[in-house]
Amino acid sequence: MIKILIVHHKPTQLLKNDVFTPIRVGAALSTETNDFDDNVLSDADGENISAKNPTYNELTAIYWAYKNYEKLGDPDYLGLMHYRRFFIFEPRKYAYYEQKNFDNIENAIKANNLTEDLLDACDFVAPMPNPRKSVYQSYSASHHKEDIDLALEIISNKHPGFYDTAKEYVSSQADFFYNMFILKKSDFFDYCNFLFSVMEEYEQKTTHKSERFFISEILTGIFFAHLINNGKKPLLLPVLYIGKKPSFKQSVAECKRNFKENTSGFLFKIKPLIVFFTPNFILLKRKRKTAKIKNKNASV
Repeated sequence: MIKILIVHHKPTQLLKNDVFTPIRVGAALSTETNDFDDNVLSDADGENISAKNPTYNELTAIYWAYKNYEKLGDPDYLGLMHYRRFFIFEPRKYAYYEQKNFDNIENAIKANNLTEDLLDACDFVAPMPNPRKSVYQSYSASHHKEDIDLALEIISNKHPGFYDTAKEYVSSQADFFYNMFILKKSDFFDYCNFLFSVMEEYEQKTTHKSERFFISEILTGIFFAHLINNGKKPLLLPVLYIGKKPSFKQSVAECKRNFKENTSGFLFKIKPLIVFFTPNFILLKRKRKTAKIKNKNASV
């Protein structure tokens, strides 16, 4: 059985069937009780960290699945996507595609191709990585260098078996984004054990406690690299983004919100205006590029 959680932090159109399962995040912080359908999962049910959603983001959904797995029917495969970022379940030339609205979403992502036969032909699914000068340099420029250094230090102490892979990954040019994946059950629990043990100490020690913990994307990329280095075969899929480019007014408002909420580093805070003033063809060219990974078994 396959379950793919689709993370929602606000009411939007839903993709819901036996495989695709919407989950509301940050539910513990909401004052609204009827803004989501009753049949949408909540990250505030059972054992949870829903109240940490402002910093943990989609990780509150991952944690909920980790601690409440049986409520999903004990699936053989567990995945995660976002309400406006979906895997496209077929090989494509580029890593990233866009669609302005939710119309014909199942056809757009080739949902019928998501079968156990597809997943049995690989060991896990991840987004096609984007090229950067290095993962370390890219993160340090957008966020905080000391935070990635802290994560590496925690890994060296808590998970020494991951440390060489972690150093190799952050030095590489292949950067995994979005915390999207499909993992076999056993790998999902290994991922969560690694992820949340590092995040727990990171949360205590970081000097940027109020900011969004984008370090989780680094940890997810390290886990993918760990799987690959242990002979696991990835299926790397493109991502479809749903939405339009924000207006100037919306971009300014987002920048103001980033500064008010102190979301991350300076470059990230002004990113909405950078995106607004950058021509679409340049944005698409950057997002569509795909980095090669050093694994002869990788499928794209």
